[in-house]
Amino acid sequence: MTNHRLWAIFRRRHEQRLIFCFLLGVTAVLSCSGFTAHEAEFFIPVEISGIPSKLTVTGSHLKGIEVRVRGPKSALETFAKLKPKYLLDLSGAGVGVKTIYFDKNRIALPKGVTIIQISPELLTVRIEREIKKELPVIISFSGKPASGFIVAGAVTKPSSAVLRGPQNILGPMEKVLTKPIDIKGMSETFKREVALDLAENLEVISASKVVFAEILIEEKIAAKLYHDIPVEGRDTQYRYSVSPPGVNIEVKGPVNLLEKLYAEKGIKVYVDLKGLKPGMYVRRASITLPLKTTLVGAEPEIFTVKIYNP
Repeated sequence: MTNHRLWAIFRRRHEQRLIFCFLLGVTAVLSCSGFTAHEAEFFIPVEISGIPSKLTVTGSHLKGIEVRVRGPKSALETFAKLKPKYLLDLSGAGVGVKTIYFDKNRIALPKGVTIIQISPELLTVRIEREIKKELPVIISFSGKPASGFIVAGAVTKPSSAVLRGPQNILGPMEKVLTKPIDIKGMSETFKREVALDLAENLEVISASKVVFAEILIEEKIAAKLYHDIPVEGRDTQYRYSVSPPGVNIEVKGPVNLLEKLYAEKGIKVYVDLKGLKPGMYVRRASITLPLKTTLVGAEPEIFTVKIYNP
């Protein structure tokens, strides 16, 4: 083997060693410099724009997409600081259901970063006609007033609201409810500011977006029948008897008051015997009741009174 050939073999092997060492050095430098490929997941908000006039998007809106990317650590940190968004342009869309595939090329990426997965890959939206409508405001309640009290009425100011939203949602509506107002244990009228209970796709466009509600709480009124209330005589020094000795009466008033009226002897029935001498008399009875109550009826109305000689 000639010297020239030996020299060629030696030089080729030397070059291979140099290339290997160079690649090894580059790998070490890249590794130490943070250029090793990393993977990370990011949440990218979706913003819908370009919706044609008098149209609106309905259904549950997609808030964002999950994107899995790969790249150097420093590039991924830069990507996170950029806070990217996915702009979904619906210009030219018409009424109906539209399926849109997410295009990873529309996401701005730092150099060296690639997208390896998008979830979900597509979005289905429903586009509806948008309308305006004025509806009466109705107050809704939760709980019950205190025992013996009722909601006698409820008014709002303003009494109606102008809403804007999809025709398929707003069109069939005949009223708009407030958020439930808690009336548990309430025993008097009160006022409160309250929000409207709106579907996600509806919005208030009235001049006044604030609703003031006044809830009228009053005592519950009822009628109650009391049996055999004793009939007494008044203003006489003689011994007497009344026939029949008792009366049935019907009284109207607040429920709480009626419940304790008889037990506390709040009903008084008597015949006036002032100036009467011994003998037989026919008299009407007088009935006294507490405030807030009225007499509905009494049976019997006429009584026979006998006054005895001393």
